[in-house]
Amino acid sequence: MKNNPTALVLCGGKGERLRPLTESIPKPLLHLKGRPILSYLLDHIGKFGIEHVIIAAGFQAEKIDLFFADHHRDLNVTIVNSGDVDIIERIKACSPHIKGDFILLYGDTLADVDLNRLQEFHFSHGAKATITLYPLKSQFGLAALDQDGYVTSFREKPILDQWINIGNFYFENEVLSWMKDFSSYARFLQFLGSQRKLKGFRHRGIHITVNTLRELEEAEANIHEFAAR
Repeated sequence: MKNNPTALVLCGGKGERLRPLTESIPKPLLHLKGRPILSYLLDHIGKFGIEHVIIAAGFQAEKIDLFFADHHRDLNVTIVNSGDVDIIERIKACSPHIKGDFILLYGDTLADVDLNRLQEFHFSHGAKATITLYPLKSQFGLAALDQDGYVTSFREKPILDQWINIGNFYFENEVLSWMKDFSSYARFLQFLGSQRKLKGFRHRGIHITVNTLRELEEAEANIHEFAAR
């Protein structure tokens, strides 16, 4: 990368929808084909020459410490335990370790986002932040009706003309000073949008997230596609 940012990985959530699996382990350490989700993510980050990774820990942070004691010891990793707080408080806790721009990633999400292209896109516009977006796939089949109530078409779980947030944010360092006035990350993103400081980078490649047991099963079945990239 021309401008080598810090990678900040969020690993502090409780993963409550994945209980009982996450009662004693952070969600990013759940295994897919014998490897933790976080390990796949770190390998992906490493492809782009990023030199410093910050792990924003919280729930079961000691398990994160143990993981790095035995894995990815070649990386320059800083672990910050901010406890049970909102994402924005995790970022604030990590901010003393961020020296320049940073890419914020979710520790439970894998996407083959080209981080070089993300950076190039970011500096092609004048906003201070970029969010990576992915097309929304409906969980349901959708029917279209005519005025008499007859079904004229049916689409099984189609891709919709809506976009979801999948992490991989590019932030210029300046935004850290703006966060002090916010206690909610969602409200901070709304602020950036309202001020035209946030642009969307559209990703159409692989996207794997693990929020439920069903998604965990799907991730297990599809992780080979991500690992092969």
